[in-house]
Amino acid sequence: MARNKTIFKEDILRAAEQFITEKSPSELTARGLSKYMNISTQPLYAEFENMAALKRELFSQIYYKLQNDVFNKKTHEDAVINLSLNYINFACQNPKLFKTIYLEKHGEDNHSVNEFSYNIFRTLIQDDPTYSKLTEKQINALLTGTWVISTGFANLIASSTIHPSQFEIISFLKDAINDVLQMEISKS
Repeated sequence: MARNKTIFKEDILRAAEQFITEKSPSELTARGLSKYMNISTQPLYAEFENMAALKRELFSQIYYKLQNDVFNKKTHEDAVINLSLNYINFACQNPKLFKTIYLEKHGEDNHSVNEFSYNIFRTLIQDDPTYSKLTEKQINALLTGTWVISTGFANLIASSTIHPSQFEIISFLKDAINDVLQMEISKS
């Protein structure tokens, strides 16, 4: 008689997300995850061809949640400030997951977080009249500038090093956006 399946793909992905949050993506191996779940490696390989496939699906799932549950929240009318505030709030509310996604290497697929962030940024600003006519070079400069500032705020706020008000963060972001755009215009 065949054994009933008790471990499903969703269970593995949920456990893998908890695993990388508690430990790190670099420690996510079949043995490490199976030990964490108190199972053999067989259910992992029954659901995923290999660990690279599991990691790809795991990070795709995480990015999907971020895009739909975090970055699409309306916190400000300016698309860049809105995205930056959501990024900072995510880091403060979920510091372990933030660190796992944005500050740790994910093996050979580490570039995917950069692609994901760029695509989110591009998608959210494309319909904003303030940013829709920017060149690719200006978009990259704006992404880099606001990402550096947002990551700085996120890390310093999450570690309780600084306690700025939302007004102060927004003012700083507005100045940074203007500076980046002016710098790029003067180079043209």
